[in-house]
Parts: sequence; structure tokens; C-alpha cells
Amino acid sequence: MSDWQERITRDTAPAIRGEHELRYRMVAPLVASSGVWADLGCGTAVAARSALGDDRPKRVVLVDMESDVVTGAARELGVPDTREIVGDLTDPPTLARIGEALLDAEGDRVVSCFEVVEHLSTFVPLLQWASALARDDQATFVMSVPNDAFWSIANPYHLATWGEGAFEELRTLLPPGHTLFRQVALTGSALLDWDASEATHELTARVGGEGATATHFIAAFGPRHRELSRGALVGETDMLEQRRWERQRESDVAVAQTVAQAQLAAIEAQDVTISEQRAELTARTSQFDEWRAYIHELERELGRPLSGTPDETHAEVGSDGETQDTSEPTEPDV
Repeated sequence: MSDWQERITRDTAPAIRGEHELRYRMVAPLVASSGVWADLGCGTAVAARSALGDDRPKRVVLVDMESDVVTGAARELGVPDTREIVGDLTDPPTLARIGEALLDAEGDRVVSCFEVVEHLSTFVPLLQWASALARDDQATFVMSVPNDAFWSIANPYHLATWGEGAFEELRTLLPPGHTLFRQVALTGSALLDWDASEATHELTARVGGEGATATHFIAAFGPRHRELSRGALVGETDMLEQRRWERQRESDVAVAQTVAQAQLAAIEAQDVTISEQRAELTARTSQFDEWRAYIHELERELGRPLSGTPDETHAEVGSDGETQDTSEPTEPDV
């Protein structure tokens, strides 16, 4: 199944799951010590559960567009005090309901919004609402957007395209106190003993510098924006799962191509049929024009109104609106 929609599931590519989990690991210390945590566009909560482990807040607010998705995320996280909100993040009343759920809780309030903004028709209501709460030190917000400019491939599910320039413009709209991050991808490998016994390696990864390309941009603002955890996430790749995912993706592409080819062939066949029907219509129209000319010629010789003209209609209906009998008179029977 295509991952364009970015619903992170257990079937999502391992590398993409890892990227998503790292973002939740970044906010995990804040979430664990907060009085309430809201996850906007919560999705399946698979990555959030893996990142948070057992350190979950006392109260959770989960928000998404689909009720079954929110219910599934609540079940995945397993926090008894969970508020489920179904709504559109561009809708001010929905944002007001989320705000009420946040302000109803005591303690620090943390809000995450990962890979959601690009799916909104407008992010202005969300940003205005979040900035107002952050300026009043009522909540700390952390949001991320993908670097679409790097991929340079249109995502059919993204209503807005983000790149470094667009994110710099967003930065000017944020509250004065904020922290920005670039997320980059890592690759690696490891050596094991022949018996493949489990081993733990302390790794040092050199990241950033000239030529570093971000996969995502992250912004945090609010009273605890400086406390976000820096770091990286590297895990062993389940090669069987990775291969299954790649083969499934190849299969989906092949099926899509087959369907597209069949549709193209059907369209071409319809074009041929339309061309044939157009030629036939043209021929019949020409034949009809010849017959009409012949009928008009006969009608002129007989002194009758030409058929299909206003004169004929007037003659048949008459000036008083009554239908006239235009048939030839017949001799009465003797």
C-alpha cells in the first residue's frame, strides 16, 4: 500500500517509521512530565507508543479527522484519561474544543503536530491559535513539515508544499521564543559475531555540515521550547520486513501501471469509436441535406411552403393559433 498518505502503521517502511518515531522521542521527556499532552493529527499512534514507552502522561488529547483513527490511537496508547476529538484543524470551533481540553488540565501542556500542516488547506487558524497559547505560556508546541522541495515530486495528499524558503517565512510568524531543527536521514551497518548473538554498539554519527539535506523541518515554541531532546535514532533493519515492503510497493506500482495501461487502451478504443461515429454522422448529414434540397425543389414546383421553415409552421398553425388542414381537398363521393 502506498505511504503517500503518511498514516504510519506497522506496515510502513522501517526507515519512515524511524523518522517519525524520532520526532516523538524528541518530545518524549516533555510529554512524560506534562499534565496533558495533545497530539494533533495523531494517526495510528504506533510511532508515539514506541517512542514514549511506559513514560506516558496522565492525560492525553488525541485529534484526527476520522473517528475510527482516533479511537484506534487511544487504544494503542492505553492512557485511561484520554479525550478523543474528531475535527478539522482549520476549523476555529475545533481548535477551541482542543484548547478547552488543554486548559482544563493542571500542569505543563505539550502539543505535538507532526506531518499535519502540509495536509491543511490553510495553516493560519492553527498557527494563530497555537501562537496565542504559547505567548501566554499556556502550552509548548512542536510541529514538523516535510522538505517537499528536496523530493521535487508532487505529493497528491499535500495541499501545501514546504521547503527551506517556505519554512523561513513560517519562522517570521512564530512567537519570538522558538527553537528550530533540521531532521536528516542516516544510513549505517554493523558487524556481529558469527553466531549472530545480540550485541550493543555505542555509535558516533557525524551529521550536518555543508551539503546536509533535511528531510523535515521542525519548529518548537512555548515555555519549554528549549528543552527538546536532541539526538538520533539508529536501529537494526528487519531485512525481511524491508524486502516485503519493497516487493509490496513494486507490486502496487505494477498493478497501478496495468490498470493505467488498460484505461489508456479503453480511451484509445473510445476515441476510435467516436471518430467512426463522427464520420458516419457527417455522411448521414450530407445525405439528409441532399434529400431536403430535393424535397424543397418539389415543394416549390407544387407551390407549397418549404418543409422545416417558419412559413410551413405558420401555414399549418394559422394566424389564430388553430391547426390548419393543409391536405389536398378530395371530391365528395356521389
